[in-house]
Amino acid sequence: MNEEAMLKIDAAIDEIENYVSGAHRVPLLEKVLVKDDELFHLMDNLRNEIPREVSEALEVCHRRDEIISVAQNEADQIIERANKEAQEIIDKAKLFAQKTVDENVLVIQAKEEAMNVKNQTEESVKKLQDETTAWVQQQREETDAYVKQQREENEAYVKQLKEDAERYAVQMFDHVLANMNSAINAIHNDVGGVMQAMNQAKEQIHSANKKV
Repeated sequence: MNEEAMLKIDAAIDEIENYVSGAHRVPLLEKVLVKDDELFHLMDNLRNEIPREVSEALEVCHRRDEIISVAQNEADQIIERANKEAQEIIDKAKLFAQKTVDENVLVIQAKEEAMNVKNQTEESVKKLQDETTAWVQQQREETDAYVKQQREENEAYVKQLKEDAERYAVQMFDHVLANMNSAINAIHNDVGGVMQAMNQAKEQIHSANKKV
């Protein structure tokens, strides 16, 4: 995973934590007050960083075919050069044999030399082809492993971010619910006080009427 992208995401999370930890605390309650617009702004910053990391992972996946294509092209060029060199050697051997056709001994030696060169060239070409094929396969396997690792790391990191966001949302909901309960209790207490005062006034009026 890109280290710079992870640092940016961690920084966005730190901003949210610092904002919440530095928010104004409600007296006598284990709660804090936060501005929703500021919190939403910090959450937007976090969301902007996540797609960048996902885009980088997709780019790695796209480069897989590019890397394999480049490796295959290089392998084809190597094989083509080897075949060309082999053909040049064979042509030179044939030319040498033709020049010595009138001399039986030289003709036999030339043919044997040409055959040896041909066999050696074919072995070299086959060896080079096998090595190139193995190298291309290794590059493909390493690229697939890297892409798989990046995908798994990205999925795990995004999952963790979602869980953290959901946990924080639950905490904020509990905080808002607690504030609402406190407000409702305060209103209930105020209404009870008004009712008690009205009853006292009623009793005073009733007593005054008895005295008269």
